[in-house]
Amino acid sequence: MTLRSEIAQSRLPSPDSGFTLLEVMVVLVIAGLLLGVAVERGPFHSDTVTFGAAKTQALSILQNARGAAMTSGQPTVVAFDASRREFVTRTGRRERIDRLTGPVTMTIPTSEGSAAAQGEMLFDANGATSGAPFLLTLGQRAVLFTTSPATGRVLVHAP
Repeated sequence: MTLRSEIAQSRLPSPDSGFTLLEVMVVLVIAGLLLGVAVERGPFHSDTVTFGAAKTQALSILQNARGAAMTSGQPTVVAFDASRREFVTRTGRRERIDRLTGPVTMTIPTSEGSAAAQGEMLFDANGATSGAPFLLTLGQRAVLFTTSPATGRVLVHAP
């Protein structure tokens, strides 16, 4: 045997290497079935993750409004609309609109035990706050947002 024939034989694949056409077809059919089941069920979601994201978003809006009031030296108002799940933040002539994402429900409780359609929180430049609390709910999960009138901190309560 010559060196040239040995090199040629070493480059040839052995008959046992690789997959047969039947094996590849079976894998593709199984992958297609799994994909079909996943698409039929719709997107995967978690109420815990959705609620946590809405809670974080609302907390961030309120904390940013408090920070804007203290740094700008002007009062900042956060007006919220329960039916539209919308927050409108106003500092001076600037206005920002944020909407809650997902199926979270916003409720603005009143002292009489009913629910208001709209409410607002006022953050003063000196750190004081005033305004209506609001409640976010999704299924069995609920969280109440209030503020401390003395310190201006945004407080989150699990009722």
